[in-house]
Amino acid sequence: MKFTPRKLILVTSLMVMASSFMATDSLATTAPVSQPQISTCPDDFFTVKIHEDAKQCQPFDTELPASLIYFIGQTPDAIVAYYLALMPDLSLKGEHNKRVLLVNTAQNVRVVVSPDGEGAQVDILVLPTKASDSLADITSE
Repeated sequence: MKFTPRKLILVTSLMVMASSFMATDSLATTAPVSQPQISTCPDDFFTVKIHEDAKQCQPFDTELPASLIYFIGQTPDAIVAYYLALMPDLSLKGEHNKRVLLVNTAQNVRVVVSPDGEGAQVDILVLPTKASDSLADITSE
């Protein structure tokens, strides 16, 4: 079979592309995939109670400032009501894109509740008691 220069260039290009795809595919299958660390949900996270039906807890820090997120199969409204009843020093600071922000009076606890499929995601941030002015200002705007 005789290749014309044009066919040779085309075949060479196709072979280079095919080997490129195979190399990319082999890298994708051998490279480790980073997954978030999911742990058993604790009863509380610093000063914040974790709902007993919480699932898929992901703590991000063990020292302050610290954060944890979890999923729960209840509506965001039910979880907001749960935290407002459980922690009287929390108050509603705002809602944006269906995410509700709750902040305590010391402004060192922030709870964000957002819709997630058939339930809600709860994000908890706990700051040192004497939060810096720049962090405290976030909730006063």
